[in-house]
Amino acid sequence: MEQNRFKSPVVWAAVVAQILTVLIVLDVINVAQQETINQVVAAVLQLLIAFGVINNPTTQDKF
Repeated sequence: MEQNRFKSPVVWAAVVAQILTVLIVLDVINVAQQETINQVVAAVLQLLIAFGVINNPTTQDKF
């Protein structure tokens, strides 16, 4: 199975993370914005964890 890398959400998450890191290093994003970004990322990760916990991997057509 061959996957197109430009369609991979993992690749896009890595690209976004790298861009945010560069913006922080160049001081385009200040400390207050960094805290907001950290909180948003933490919230998204918590939602993904909750989704993984309630998801049933044995059925493809149901949640």
